[in-house]
Amino acid sequence: MGIFFILYAAKIKIGLILFGLVGGSCLSAQYQTGFALPGGHRGAVNVLIDDDRGRLLSAGADGFLEIWDARRGVALERFQVSLQSIQGMTAHPRLSQIGVLGSDEIGIYHVSIWDYETKERRFTLTFRDTISYITYSAGGTYLIAVRSGRASAVFIHAETGEILQTLDTAGPASFAATGKSERTMITYLPSGTLSYWDLNTGQEIRRFAAPPRISSPILFGNNRFLGGIDANGLVILDATSGAALIRDRIITQGFLLPVRPESSEFIGLEVGAYGSMFYHFVLTGAGKLGLKTSWMVSGEIPAITSAALAGDALVLGTADGTLWLGMKDGSARRLQTETKTQRFVAEAAVSGDNLVFLTRNRALGFVPLDYWNLEYIRLEPASYTQITAGREGLILWQDEHIRSVPTLRVPSGEDIPINLGLRFPLRSVAMQDDQALFLDALGNIRVISLKTHTSVFSFSSMAALDAVFLNRDNILISRGAVSGNTPFLMVNISTGETVPLAYPASAGARVYVGPSGIPYGVAIEQGEGVVKTAVLRLNLTNPVLTAKLFECEGEDTAFGLAESGGRLTATLGGYGAFFYDEAGAPKPLERGPGFPLRLINAGRYLITLDAEGSIAWHDPGTGKLLALLRLYDDDTWLLQAVYDRQWMVFTGNTGY
Repeated sequence: MGIFFILYAAKIKIGLILFGLVGGSCLSAQYQTGFALPGGHRGAVNVLIDDDRGRLLSAGADGFLEIWDARRGVALERFQVSLQSIQGMTAHPRLSQIGVLGSDEIGIYHVSIWDYETKERRFTLTFRDTISYITYSAGGTYLIAVRSGRASAVFIHAETGEILQTLDTAGPASFAATGKSERTMITYLPSGTLSYWDLNTGQEIRRFAAPPRISSPILFGNNRFLGGIDANGLVILDATSGAALIRDRIITQGFLLPVRPESSEFIGLEVGAYGSMFYHFVLTGAGKLGLKTSWMVSGEIPAITSAALAGDALVLGTADGTLWLGMKDGSARRLQTETKTQRFVAEAAVSGDNLVFLTRNRALGFVPLDYWNLEYIRLEPASYTQITAGREGLILWQDEHIRSVPTLRVPSGEDIPINLGLRFPLRSVAMQDDQALFLDALGNIRVISLKTHTSVFSFSSMAALDAVFLNRDNILISRGAVSGNTPFLMVNISTGETVPLAYPASAGARVYVGPSGIPYGVAIEQGEGVVKTAVLRLNLTNPVLTAKLFECEGEDTAFGLAESGGRLTATLGGYGAFFYDEAGAPKPLERGPGFPLRLINAGRYLITLDAEGSIAWHDPGTGKLLALLRLYDDDTWLLQAVYDRQWMVFTGNTGY
């Protein structure tokens, strides 16, 4: 079916009368088959790769991979592959796979392999020392990660993620490549060393002195030459001896790009403060540097952060997240994406037949849980960062400061301030029947009657991190296990009786009680230099029988948990969400472009908020993605929804 537009005239007017909010007039929305055009990068484009299939791959500070048809100059797909900034990326020589290097820029590095056609992550390895470079071996058997801190090259099996061997490179390498047989490897060290390695024995077989601090290194001419840029400009080395064959000041800063591995041609891009120049070089048989063509790159392009060749076209990534085609006549054309700025939906809760949400730019909105009834989204200003829903209405609250006291919005639409007397920002809020629980950042807990607005119970627990109602009479607290604390604590708010729940962990990071009444906890475990985060099914009567459902490496205190359709769903280490079937085996929740960050039980739906700020509806029984909603700063929205096994695209308006 081709792309088409028709007017969508709904017969049912959506009046968002919940809490006194009345929807706007009944508006028409337009829809089309297929998918909407992806948005562009947010932040610098750090890496560009031509995949030799007519597609261009870009990645950068936002952790997203964008796939482009560079010949037509349009974006095809965009999806997240890292929660951290992407510092490096390498393409498999034969398959639709990429190796991705992500870093939180404070000491944690993640190396992942993704199939970018199926959007499947094969594995992720975490390193606690600097990874400076990653590349595939020539045949794609290994992924090579160069560790600067330990001055070594790690060989990782490209299918399983198993670390096969580690070579001591005697210094941090900035470049590595294997021969076609994958039996030898060349490395360049910025200290000024070019080495060859026998990968069967792991021994260095040759070492040469070379010019130091070469940036943008490339191998070309069937691995005969190594080119780069040093303090004196363009330099071409004999890769078999390290000797400098050619020097030229024509390029002093920028990028070098090989045309083809077997070719003696290469591209140089001089990036200057007042403009950039493109050069197409060739190394002649006489060992001279020839210039085939050159042109000035358009000055309208923002600061250039990466470059690649897509066929004969020069593609440039920039600091503001845009991609440009540099043309031979000196002009430039920006690659096409959805350029509207998306409103980031940060928090949400289910109240009645609506999903109530808060955006990062402080707007409150309501969306019908049945997304087919969506026509118009009305927003209102809000000074809150968090939202909690319960039988008595909504509690809007702040976790950043204490200038805005929590507010109870009752079904009539009235806002009632809740004066707690707590002196620190709130850490969590929970509701049970006509009671509300408040935990502040110092560990003070207060339970308030929402009928009388009086205090029912007060308690203080050192290093308390989260608290929820178990039932009307009991609350469950998670906390740091310091000064003899257990990571979890049960408290009876009628009698004040406390029951420590022992579990071998350094902290209880979160607690959650699903619709079934089953209590869950998130624990931080430390041992033998390894930190892990585990999701537990807590046994309150016999803590020894507490069951560990799953764990991930590292400290992940932002775990999303939701029980929906009788199944527990959780975000796992930040690389997606998994739900647990009847056999207890984890199955992936089908995701949209961004990784799920928040999980919300909505009865017939499981709702997620993702890292792009979108709202997604899922089938809680199968995990299938049913619909995805984006809001934009130009007061429009876009909904993608499955209808008759096809994706439909609907658009409409928002307003204050």
